[in-house]
Amino acid sequence: MTINEIIEENEELQIQYSKALNTIAALERKVARLQRENEELKRENEKLRRQRNILLRGMQIALQISSKEKQDLHLKMIIERIRRETGEFKGESNGRSG
Repeated sequence: MTINEIIEENEELQIQYSKALNTIAALERKVARLQRENEELKRENEKLRRQRNILLRGMQIALQISSKEKQDLHLKMIIERIRRETGEFKGESNGRSG
């Protein structure tokens, strides 16, 4: 191998190394972004899980209430509790008509 061939191979290896470093940096940024998104999704999932648990408990209690009017009142209170806890649905009316 001549000196020029060694120099040329060295330059090619430096280019490959530089590209590899750029790829690693890009992947590290992507991993960091995905980790942030994952944490956000975990928080959202926990919030939804709490809402679901509130609804399930409320529905179980409502089923034990004999009066239809009291059941409706109880379920409306549960929905309002979820609205207060989550800050969601502000400004909406009663939602769907049944």
